[in-house]
Amino acid sequence: MTATAGALDTLMTSPAREFAATDHGAFVSGEYLAPGGDTVADIDPSTGEVIGRIADSDVETVDRAVRSAAAAFQGEWGGMLPGQREAVLHRFADLVEAHSAELAQYDALEGGKPVSYVEAVDLPLAVEQFRYYAGWPTKLVGSVIPVDTPDSHVYARRTPLGVVAAVTPWNFPLCQAAIKLAPALAAGNTVVLKPSELTSLSALRLAELAIEAGLPPGTVNVVPGTGATTGQALISHPAVAKISFTGSEAVGRHLGAEAGRALKHISLELGGKNPNIVFADADIAKAAAAAATTAYFYSGQVCFSGSRLMVERSVLDQVLDAVREHARGLVLGHSLDRSTTMGPLASEAHRDKVERYLDTVSGTGGEVAFGGNRVPGGGFFLEPTAIVGPADSDPVVTDEIFGPVLVVQPFDSVEDVLPRANDGRYGLTAGVWTTDVRKAHAVSQRLQAGTVWVNTYADYNAAAPFGGFKSSGFGKDCGPEGLDKYLQTQTIWMSLS
Repeated sequence: MTATAGALDTLMTSPAREFAATDHGAFVSGEYLAPGGDTVADIDPSTGEVIGRIADSDVETVDRAVRSAAAAFQGEWGGMLPGQREAVLHRFADLVEAHSAELAQYDALEGGKPVSYVEAVDLPLAVEQFRYYAGWPTKLVGSVIPVDTPDSHVYARRTPLGVVAAVTPWNFPLCQAAIKLAPALAAGNTVVLKPSELTSLSALRLAELAIEAGLPPGTVNVVPGTGATTGQALISHPAVAKISFTGSEAVGRHLGAEAGRALKHISLELGGKNPNIVFADADIAKAAAAAATTAYFYSGQVCFSGSRLMVERSVLDQVLDAVREHARGLVLGHSLDRSTTMGPLASEAHRDKVERYLDTVSGTGGEVAFGGNRVPGGGFFLEPTAIVGPADSDPVVTDEIFGPVLVVQPFDSVEDVLPRANDGRYGLTAGVWTTDVRKAHAVSQRLQAGTVWVNTYADYNAAAPFGGFKSSGFGKDCGPEGLDKYLQTQTIWMSLS
């Protein structure tokens, strides 16, 4: 493993280098505010070095951003015709695509994600979101409703909600910003975006590109900062009509309670402890390769990671050996080094949290098959790890660890695996590997998960709804359902007598 100091000087291109090294305040009404007040250190997790500082936006800053968004909603953005909004969103997509190499460096630098992967995965997905939803403003149709009241004309129209508070996580900064911004804007709303304090740069740059694309000032505002300060001020602001959150279950529960008290619209995309089920009749090589890839992709810091690998007992050793070989081939290093295939965890505190789970393994029958150690040198690295055979009640099985830790459990039959796979508080995604088409349909339909992949894993598209069951949240991203949550229905009765 290599941990490269001074990444801004040696691995980043200009102007990305200069932008990353700048201390940043909030972006409101088309311009930056001075950082002022408290700030948060922006840290490169590959080295532990401080890159710069990000504002911890206070109540006054958040209020200014929300008022700016409300003014844009009542003003220029709200008054745009559907075709005009479509054209602006297409220009926005074009600019994101044109700046992909620059934007990828920010997410890689701050989040510890290999830059080549960010370019190949995250940026195309973000552009796809903007292109998909750019086509929707001219397709939002209402309906005429037949009623029994004489001489009445009744119709329903779909209208935007107003100001949307979009709160995004640190693991997919640009993607999650796009997933929230694109449908919210297509529906006619304005947005105040709060990125994670760990990964704010791409969101701030995105706001600049929004202005360049022709979105009126105030339509997209970015207030970086901590959840306790900035996030709380944003979600409790009385002028916010809708909260859209992606992140942890604990924070989601808090936001749900806050929204309930204020009667705000809310959608939550939360965690997952996702079963990835491999039957003995599967294409074992393909299944094992996918299992290893999803377990260690972005160091396992992915909500839909197949972090619970359930393998039919007769092929357990074969699958585990293949996963081990994949782990041995990973190249740990600085996220901006193009030879790196697995970066660090996002922060020192998060690495410590993952390690605490590993400390509990031996007490409940589990065994660390490989990995489990810190990597010497700078940065917040942890070896790719597999734990074999823990009890279903073990926290490493029930909790979302969000690290490069794969839990591997044997099973004996469909009747054995299904109740165990469903016996948890999460229901985000699942995988099924079998060459028996009847078994594939029967098992996938009985899994309590919002998305089930069969003989594949982690496919994602802007047109396909994505979101979980149970404690994994509610409200879908992507597809028509991803747009619906940013709209409300107004019914109009008109007397013709």
